[in-house]
Amino acid sequence: MSRHEVLERIHAAHRAASITHTATPSPHGAPVSTDLPLLPAPQTFADPAGLFVDRARQVGVRVEIVASMSEAVARTAVWCGERGARRAAVWDVPDLAQVVERIRAAGIDVVQPGASVEAVATADVGITSAAWGVAETATLVLPAGPGQPRLFSLLPPAHLAILQADRIVPDLPALFARCGALPSALTLITGPSRSADIGLVPVLGAHGPMEVTIVLISP
Repeated sequence: MSRHEVLERIHAAHRAASITHTATPSPHGAPVSTDLPLLPAPQTFADPAGLFVDRARQVGVRVEIVASMSEAVARTAVWCGERGARRAAVWDVPDLAQVVERIRAAGIDVVQPGASVEAVATADVGITSAAWGVAETATLVLPAGPGQPRLFSLLPPAHLAILQADRIVPDLPALFARCGALPSALTLITGPSRSADIGLVPVLGAHGPMEVTIVLISP
C-alpha cells in the first residue's frame, strides 16, 4: 500500500469522524473512543473454540464454521467469488494445496511465495492457514517461513485464514506452553487493521487488510 493510499484513508476517517465519532471523557480527562466494543473479561476457558468465535465477531471478524477441510476449500472459493477476486496470494503449504487447485479452476490467478512485493500488492485477497488461535483475544497466530510470507496476510485488502478448532488455546501463556520451538517470526492478528494514532480517530485498514475472515474447521 502506498503512502498516498494510507493518508487518503486517514483523511477519509477524519472527515467521517466529524459527523459520526463520539468520545467519552476518561477519569484523567483524555477522550476515550466509544467506536470499538470493550471485551468483557472471560468467564471460562472450558470452551476455547466457542470463546474464540464470540471474541472474533466482537472485533469485526467474519467466522465461517465448517466440518471438514473439503468444506473449507469450497467455502474459500465462494468467499473469493463474493469479492470478485481475480488474483489471490496463497501460502505454499500442504493444507492449502486444494484451495490453490480449486480457485485456479475458477479462473483466479494465484500468487505464491517467491513472487515480488509488487505482485503481492496486486492481489485482491490473501489466503493463509493459521498455526494457532488464541481464544481470549480471538488472535490468529501465523508462523513465517519460506512458504509462508508475512506479506500474504498483511498486504492484500482482505485476508482469509483457515484454522483447525483443536488448535485454539485459551490464552498466550497456553500458546507458548504448547507451541514448542518458535519460528524466526510470528504474526499475531486480532481483527482487521486498525489505527487511532492520529486524533484518536479509528481508521480501518490504514496499514493492513480491511477485512479478516476465518474459516474454522470444527468436526
